[in-house]
Amino acid sequence: MTRWLVIVEGDVAPRLEGPFKSDRVRVVAAQEHRRNDCEERNGLYRLDVSAAGTPRICSFISGEVSSEAAVT
Repeated sequence: MTRWLVIVEGDVAPRLEGPFKSDRVRVVAAQEHRRNDCEERNGLYRLDVSAAGTPRICSFISGEVSSEAAVT
């Protein structure tokens, strides 16, 4: 499985970052992005693509990537 971070800039223009080795590394990248997007204009989503090429997109849970979330 490959793990990507989908960033929808201004909730209009999507772009991908990754792939990431683990979900934890992806969450840290999302937290860092959110800290630089203080007005929270950009949507952040998980995108997992299975070995067979099947995509699955999910939102982050509440507060997981808020601007106050700690980078670990």
